[in-house]
Amino acid sequence: MKNKFWHNFKQILIILVASLATAVSVELLLLPSNVVVGGAIGIASILDILLTDLSPAMWYFSVGVWVVAINVPIMIYTFVRFRRRFAVKTLLYILFLTAELIVFRVCNLSDVFKKVMVAEGEDMDKVLYVILGGALQGVSLPMLLYVNASTGGSDIVGLFVQRHSKKSGNDAMRVILATNVAILFVSSLAYYFVKKNGVEAIDMFVYSVAAMFIGEIVQELIFNGFSAAVELEVTTEKPQEMADALQGELKRGTTNIKVVGGYSHQEKSMVVCILNKRQLTHARRIINKVDPTAFAYVENVKEVIGRGFVNKEIELEDNNE
Repeated sequence: MKNKFWHNFKQILIILVASLATAVSVELLLLPSNVVVGGAIGIASILDILLTDLSPAMWYFSVGVWVVAINVPIMIYTFVRFRRRFAVKTLLYILFLTAELIVFRVCNLSDVFKKVMVAEGEDMDKVLYVILGGALQGVSLPMLLYVNASTGGSDIVGLFVQRHSKKSGNDAMRVILATNVAILFVSSLAYYFVKKNGVEAIDMFVYSVAAMFIGEIVQELIFNGFSAAVELEVTTEKPQEMADALQGELKRGTTNIKVVGGYSHQEKSMVVCILNKRQLTHARRIINKVDPTAFAYVENVKEVIGRGFVNKEIELEDNNE
């Protein structure tokens, strides 16, 4: 029971941090820059900009309220079609995010943050805000995937497509990307028709696309950090000793393959091992210690699916918990 408590506590804490990163990104960095992002948050952001002009007095029409309103039908579908724990953790993220966004707006923290970031008499550096905001957006999703949750909105749309089309997670990600770009375009168009300012509408679209792609780059860097691996292939006359050393010291499985030298025509063995990149220096020391005459080379591995490595795609299961 104690282990289960700490496991659940850790997961809730990660969800809380992910929601806080999103809230800071949206309320303190992107919205003051007149920038929106994709998904439900993007729709909520443009509604906030057009209806309240980011006024703290109209918090009841702010982005936080719209986020939970837009996600209501999506969450109903999530509870019906997906695993209960997945749905509960996604709902928890949305509730945390909504509460944080409303508190930030009521307390007018964006103005407080601006006074800290911008010297008196100077204009805010919009590019810096967009970079920081996009980067924080990119941090949230990997954290949620780590605890088997999502950000709701377009993520659920992508998972819906994955389930009903029987396509891979990559296809789902393409659907999410296309949906988000469409939301940015429609948001900029709506801003133009309401505000009658073409220059600001174009700026909104350009900076919003930039923020979205910065977020995608950060996500990819984090995902690669989780699953980045290399394939080590060692041709040696001491295959068993080499395999035992790699398995014992690096805690990684090995595969022995019989090979024949093209020049010497001598039979040898190749030991193949998949490692994390940070283990490569240790592996070199092992090779030199076990068999200094061994021939080894390293290849980058795009992704590893298996025990000991984190897979960045979520595979949906039909059964509910």
